[in-house]
Amino acid sequence: DQDPLQPLQFEAPLTAVREHLTQNPAHLQELIREYLLENPHRVTVILEPDAARQQRLEAEEKEKLAAIKAQLTPEQAAEIIEHTQTLRALQEKPDDPEALAAIPRLTLADLDRENKLIPIEVGRAHGAQLLRHDLFTNGIVYLEAGFDLHTLPQDLLPYAPLFGRALVDMGTETEDFVRLQQRIGQKTGGIYPTTLFSAKRDEAEAAAWLFLRGKSTAPQAGEMLGIMRDVLLTVNLDNQERFRQMALRAKAGLESGLIPGGHGVVNGRLRSYFSESGWLNEITGGIEYLFFLRQLAEDVEQNWPGVLAKLEAIKDTIVNQSAMLCNVTLDAANWAAFRPQLEDFVAEMPQKVVERERWDWGRPLTPEGLTIPAQVNYVAKGANLYQLGYELDGSISVITNYLRTTYLWEKIRVLGGAYGGLVSFSPFTGVFSFLSYRDPNLLETLANYDGAADFLRQPIHEDELTKSIIGAISSMDAYQLPDAKGYTSMVRYLTNSTDEYRQKMREDILDTTQADFVRLADVLAQMKDTGLVTVLGSPDAINQANAEMGGDWLDVKKVM
Repeated sequence: DQDPLQPLQFEAPLTAVREHLTQNPAHLQELIREYLLENPHRVTVILEPDAARQQRLEAEEKEKLAAIKAQLTPEQAAEIIEHTQTLRALQEKPDDPEALAAIPRLTLADLDRENKLIPIEVGRAHGAQLLRHDLFTNGIVYLEAGFDLHTLPQDLLPYAPLFGRALVDMGTETEDFVRLQQRIGQKTGGIYPTTLFSAKRDEAEAAAWLFLRGKSTAPQAGEMLGIMRDVLLTVNLDNQERFRQMALRAKAGLESGLIPGGHGVVNGRLRSYFSESGWLNEITGGIEYLFFLRQLAEDVEQNWPGVLAKLEAIKDTIVNQSAMLCNVTLDAANWAAFRPQLEDFVAEMPQKVVERERWDWGRPLTPEGLTIPAQVNYVAKGANLYQLGYELDGSISVITNYLRTTYLWEKIRVLGGAYGGLVSFSPFTGVFSFLSYRDPNLLETLANYDGAADFLRQPIHEDELTKSIIGAISSMDAYQLPDAKGYTSMVRYLTNSTDEYRQKMREDILDTTQADFVRLADVLAQMKDTGLVTVLGSPDAINQANAEMGGDWLDVKKVM
């Protein structure tokens, strides 16, 4: 009911604030004291979970609909049925080809046949690997200082994400976490941790790294390196309450993300059965990690010395020149000044003999039903296509794009009522998965997945093929800023994704034909009987599906 442009008219109130500050430099402090610190008005909100609320709402809705139905005349009921049938017919009707042809679009002639390459130089800085990308960054230094997690014993891996967070959130021997955060904010454009778990091309072992990512102006690069040195060598991990808060915050974040990101949850869970990289992502960010965090929160309370010992063991193991990689995105002129500073930074890191760990991640394929208090489901079905006889070809990017925008859109979203239907394929592991998002169905969705092979055998119109090729190329050519280019190039280096390999994939995409669709369809047809199913969703829907499939089809686990 108010003017949406009013918040944009900020100049007058901003001018007024400046005038107040000119007359009284303590104006802001006084406002904070009056309206926050000394404000006597308080509201306490207590949220209590109600396990029966969902069932109560469903019962109320059924009663409401039954009451409406009871009041309908036979003519009104017939009219509603007729409208529903009309709507369904419209949904199933193909778009008018003339209308589609009127939409402006690219052609294959508009696409480059050559990939755009990112420059990379490979070297050493003392005992560490060194990668540098000569890109214009407008005077900004982008740095990733990475540590190989393949040096960690298996039982310490789930601690890695929180350990990375602890490096910048726990303080050091000389600064508490508040002062450290202030220093990071004042001297840099940000320093934060991230993990990389990715399959490698033509290798069974995954790339597993913990990175500290930072950026600063070239004159402040020494300050950034100083902060990274301090957190890596002098981090104060012995703060029980602070770490407990971090663990609880991570747990709450995962729990709150189950429903909005359920398709990613089931995809990760399913893929964890097929590859080391999938397993690593699951135990450090999936359902398994959520279970770990719940136990960790108790362990922090009951056995803090034991938890602290594990965090210290991670630090002593991975902070090591011999297991270190530095990735720099910076132009040549600024690199000449920054390189000596970086080499001094690396030289301060401990240097020990690297002992790589082998992890026992394999386990039997298990169809799972993961229950949460929700009315919708997230349904995944997948398999390793290489084990079913598929030979990698870049055309699969075109075909998956086509499936998403046609068959899955119509069957899963338009007709099935889900918010979305997706498909995912990893060329390095061979794992192919169908996914649904906020799906009211379960077995019906799986039946639609099984019908995808027959759909791909149908003739494809040249316009549809062209659109799918353009969509696949657009994913390869997505725009990136310099820091993203440097990080992407590093990931390609670590996963053996060479320029030659990517060029072949591009050529395969551009040369995709109907025969490629049929070839993949023959492989996907085998998934009907061999595919692994993972479902996150309503207990009622999962139990009903189990009953219809014979009782113990899905291994049911309560997540929330």
